[in-house]
This record gives sequence, structure tokens and C-alpha cells, in this order.
Amino acid sequence: MVLVVGPSGAGKDTLIDHARVRLQSDTDFYFVRRVITRSPSIGENHESVTLAEFQRRASAEGFALHWQAHGFLYGIPSAVEHQLGRGAVVVANASRAIVPLARQRYPQLLIINVTVPVELLAKRLAGRGREDDTSQKRRLARSDLDLIEGRDVLCIDNAGSLSVAGEQFMRALRA
Repeated sequence: MVLVVGPSGAGKDTLIDHARVRLQSDTDFYFVRRVITRSPSIGENHESVTLAEFQRRASAEGFALHWQAHGFLYGIPSAVEHQLGRGAVVVANASRAIVPLARQRYPQLLIINVTVPVELLAKRLAGRGREDDTSQKRRLARSDLDLIEGRDVLCIDNAGSLSVAGEQFMRALRA
């Protein structure tokens, strides 16, 4: 299990998409499509569901991991268990808050912590246009909270070109 974490705007989905395109024919890799109680948005490939549907799936153990953040519910479908069972490398965008539980459930966990300077985060958040100034400021205030550390963590600086961070990400996945 590979969890890609970091603050909003760090480029987690961009790195995941970079790898997904390059590994699309490699069945040793499985890229998770998260379930979120938010409308579809550009730059993020997720399944949008209602609150009631999310809760129904959670009650039916339809998620391997799920959490709440920024007023929405997020889930990694339990189908990942099958993928892990067959030996695939499962790659998912996840919250830093879910890392302690993921560490308990997945002993071979790799955490990719994507970082960028706060000034760049602010620019990226504004460019997405998903939220108002107040919400953006709250996200920026939390951007360096809950720093993830440990032997299972690899930090990738995504402030430069995608080719550099993307290839570092690819090397980590293949390792």
C-alpha cells in the first residue's frame, strides 16, 4: 500500500496521474479511485456520492480506509484488499490523519509525503477555484500541521518540474 499524502495543492493527484499514465499497462500497479462526498472537479478523478450513499457503504464495510476532512467524507474502496492480496502495489491519495490507522492495517505501507513551499500552495489553491479565500487560508494554516515522519515515509518536493518529482515518485513505486 502506497499512500500519497500532503497538503491540498501540493500536487498529489498530479504525481499519481503521472505514474498512472506511465504504468497503465502494468498490472502490478493499482491506482485507487477514491469515493468523496463532493461534486466532481477538474484535476481529481474520484467517484462523487451523496452523504447517505457514503454512510451506507461505510456501514457495509465498503471502505478499506475512510476519513472526514474539509467538510467532506473520503473513502478508499475495500476492493484494494483484493489488489493487495494478489500482490499489486496499491497507490492512493489519502489524508495525513489516516496514517496511524493505515500503519496498523498495512505493515508494508509506504507513505509518500508531497511537499511544496506555502507560497506555491497558496498560488495553486487560488488557481483551482474550488473554495473561497477563507477556506484557502484555513488550508494554508494547516499545510504544515500533522507532519508525517518515520522510516516508512519518503518526502518528495514537488515545487519544481513534474518531470523531476514525477520520476522520483516512479522510482519509489517501482522500488
